[in-house]
Amino acid sequence: MRLKTFNAKTMMEAMDLVRTEMGADAIIIQSDESKSGVRITAALEAGATPDAPTVAPTPEQTPLAFEAADTFPKIADFDTADIRAVLTHHGLPFETAGHLEKSVLSMNAGSLSEAVGSALETTISFSPLTDAHARPVMLVGPPGAGKTICAAKLTADALLHDRNVHLISTDTIKAGGIQQLDHFAQLLKQTVSTADTPGELAAVINSRKGRNGLTIIDSPGTNPFDLQELEELLKFIQKVDAEPVLVMPAGLDPLDAQEIAEVFSRMGCQRFIATRLDAARRYAGIIMAARPGYLSLAAISRSPFVADGLEAASPFAFAKLFTALPRTKKTTLRMDPPHD
Repeated sequence: MRLKTFNAKTMMEAMDLVRTEMGADAIIIQSDESKSGVRITAALEAGATPDAPTVAPTPEQTPLAFEAADTFPKIADFDTADIRAVLTHHGLPFETAGHLEKSVLSMNAGSLSEAVGSALETTISFSPLTDAHARPVMLVGPPGAGKTICAAKLTADALLHDRNVHLISTDTIKAGGIQQLDHFAQLLKQTVSTADTPGELAAVINSRKGRNGLTIIDSPGTNPFDLQELEELLKFIQKVDAEPVLVMPAGLDPLDAQEIAEVFSRMGCQRFIATRLDAARRYAGIIMAARPGYLSLAAISRSPFVADGLEAASPFAFAKLFTALPRTKKTTLRMDPPHD
């Protein structure tokens, strides 16, 4: 089965694209409408061939230029072995790997990265973060995931777009929690407000009511398997109607990552930021957390430095990282003999 996604301003335009490229035998699998337009995912059964469009050279085209135009199927420079090598490296669970392999093979693409990008577009969900948020953004997640550095990166990005930022920390118990965020804030010439309780958080936010800008709330690390910690976090979220955004490191066990995403989706999360991609080589956890029914991948972080910023998530950008298998290097450690 060949899958392809079409984007257009209206449903009629999207359907015209489907008929033109895939023919009358195409099956509509999914359609989504939003303010930005329409997206349709269509499929063509194996053995079926799309109706061949009638194409003729324009008056401006010479015969040679017409033959060189992109009117023929792309010749792939990869095969099934290349796909399986990538999927095996990342350690995707068997069922998910099989589904993704079939989807990649169905794509009309010239490179493995392009084919994986097209497959990911129909397999997992993406929803990039922007600095135009009316609701406060609360960064939540397990301890050590990188919430504070993400708060600093979001702040830096908003300031670059001339947006006012209000930084708040509810991480007032852990030693050094506020100090780290305050250090980043000083570098960006910002100040950090603090709130120990949901009521204090509401008061801090209400004190700036009417001011345009982005409110970013850094929360303490929350154990996704500790009900009491989750209940405490939920009180903060609900008190100020914040949008909770999960921050989760790459390199987790795929099923653990999926379970964490499921837990935080019940807390109101719809999106997540994947961090520490520079310190991990296997991204199956990201794929599992972004599967339908869990969360949308919003952004990725590949550096611990604020200046590097967050990268907006997109299927083709992530596919480049996913298909770039690391080269193995042999490292010899030199150990000097002990001195007498």
